[in-house]
Amino acid sequence: MGVDLKNDEPTEEEKEKEEKLIVQKEELETLLKAIEELEKTKSKRRKRPRNFIAIEFGGVFHHNLIINFIFSFILNLTLIYVLIELFNFAEYRNIIYVIGFSLTYTFVELIYKSYILFNYLSFVIKSLGFIFYLGYVTIFYALDVYVFGDYFNFIDETLLVAFVALFAIIRYIISTTLIRYFRNRNLR
Repeated sequence: MGVDLKNDEPTEEEKEKEEKLIVQKEELETLLKAIEELEKTKSKRRKRPRNFIAIEFGGVFHHNLIINFIFSFILNLTLIYVLIELFNFAEYRNIIYVIGFSLTYTFVELIYKSYILFNYLSFVIKSLGFIFYLGYVTIFYALDVYVFGDYFNFIDETLLVAFVALFAIIRYIISTTLIRYFRNRNLR
């Protein structure tokens, strides 16, 4: 039988192939380590809070409509009452009329804000939200003159405009702070 026994020692070609495989394996291991380090640095970057300014034209306290309405009502009632008591913008017969005024205002404002945001968002952005201020003045005026008449009324139209400006600015600051707090606590 003519069996040809091969030499157990690898040939030069096989040695070169093994060396290339070893080099490729080392290169792959180096790349894997580099990828792992990049992933670690990426995850560290995500943990840092970003500092940026965001403007929410229709900011909400909560995604549940009823809870959002209650928060808005409480904030509006508090601000309306405090501003009227501090600066004497309006006269009212009884605290019940302030509560009714605030409740009606909150309901109408919620409808107004939703309608404007869903249908005229580009106009809101172009006007930097000033369209809301005009709407708020209109709502306050309509409630003052047509709904509550003798029971709750602003002393002067100029005071009405000043009241709405002060009310909108203070409410924006407070609501932005509350929304940010709720987001940080994951209560939203």
